[in-house]
Amino acid sequence: MQIHMIGHASIFVETQDCKILMDPVLWDPHNEGIEDVCPKREVIHELLPEFDLLIISHQHLDHFDIRSLAYLPKTVDVLIPNDKLIETCLRQLGYSQIYHLNDFSEVKLGSTSLLATRSENRVPEYGIVFADKSGVCWNQVDTVVSLDTIRFVKSYYPQIDFLLATWQPMLEVNYQTNQSLSFPYSEYSQSLEQISLIQPKAIAPGANGFKLINGSSWLNQIVFPVTREQFCKDVRMVYPEIGDNVFAFDPGDIIAFKNGEFSHLKQMSQFVKKVEDDRENLDFSPVKVGSNLIDDNPDNYNLDEMKEAIKEEVCLNLPQFFMEKKDSLFIEHCRWKVIYQLEIVFPDSCEQWVFDFAEENIQAQVGRNPLANFCTSITASSFYSILKQMKGWDYASLGGNCRSFKKIYIPTQYGIIQPKETSIQEPLVLKFPPKKVFESVRYQEVKKWIQINSNSSISHKRNTYMMKLGNHLVRQLQEPKN
Repeated sequence: MQIHMIGHASIFVETQDCKILMDPVLWDPHNEGIEDVCPKREVIHELLPEFDLLIISHQHLDHFDIRSLAYLPKTVDVLIPNDKLIETCLRQLGYSQIYHLNDFSEVKLGSTSLLATRSENRVPEYGIVFADKSGVCWNQVDTVVSLDTIRFVKSYYPQIDFLLATWQPMLEVNYQTNQSLSFPYSEYSQSLEQISLIQPKAIAPGANGFKLINGSSWLNQIVFPVTREQFCKDVRMVYPEIGDNVFAFDPGDIIAFKNGEFSHLKQMSQFVKKVEDDRENLDFSPVKVGSNLIDDNPDNYNLDEMKEAIKEEVCLNLPQFFMEKKDSLFIEHCRWKVIYQLEIVFPDSCEQWVFDFAEENIQAQVGRNPLANFCTSITASSFYSILKQMKGWDYASLGGNCRSFKKIYIPTQYGIIQPKETSIQEPLVLKFPPKKVFESVRYQEVKKWIQINSNSSISHKRNTYMMKLGNHLVRQLQEPKN
């Protein structure tokens, strides 16, 4: 069996005697103009192979694309859920051989068998199991899979060879409906637990390869809390028996398997190609939503001096501090394998460094890391003012000039384990303790304003004194001296 990734949820399946197109979205942008497939791709429409069967999993527009369906041949058999809108649109487009699938409906196509798998999200929608003599592939699409569904599928197919897994716990409307923007630990934990129950021989992250564009692009910082790299790493931890059979599946790639042997044929499809890996646009950063961090350098610090001081601190002093305090201040950072990503926003640029507390020798590594689980962004002038003890953490934090979020956990086959909320503190705060910085800045202020007001203090004639009586203070008039 071969599975071609066209992009996002669109796949082309070749079994031993059947060719199947599922959820075709062949043009970008799609979904009423707010989405593109990501990574960016090119579909060569005239090279799309002939196929025997068209499957539509549900009516969401990143799966049910009218433009693509209008382009395709109308004489093929079409499988759809019990959805009157989908059927009506297809008939108006000219399709006639339309068949409905219910939960756990079976379809026989020569030596190829299909099984529609139930979703607890009653859109209606379904996933599909493809099976022939070479093996079994379960495409979960967007379905919410229950334990009962896993049991049912495993009773039919005890061994799933290839799982196109539901994997991304999207926060699609959380901002718009005033819901939490925190990392969705519970939902993601459930996805990983299910993989350990299904125990496939190979896996790839399935449907969820798109980005929001144009006026909706700001939502990319919220919607996708898990990177593909993180998911692949977590799968190996939850289900180590899978070995190297965890595949990052790009548009233009083919996964081929037969009798338990797998090949990842990168960019071997003849009708779709990956143009650009633009997944960096999907980096989760809920603390920046609505207002990107900008450094307007209100105190007019010299830019060159500021850059030199910050880079010395980040590249030399911070790693030295982390190493010196590994077994004390940072004992929990090391135990939970924190990957700390520090972003400094300068007035004219932005730079990132990563510190991996799982490493024996913690060093500053330039650039982003898709596995980072503790992310801090701070304006350069705020950091510089703390570094030089000219302003404190109130200016940085309360002023919105320093923002951070965590997604720290350890995945296990029994679910995600999280640290105590207060056990892993901001590394910069540990390097520059707020109380110490606060005191230092106040003393500097005292010196500054004493000098400025040395000759202009307001005079005050004192004719009272305070007397302490137990737990009370009482002001008394001073007796005039004779």
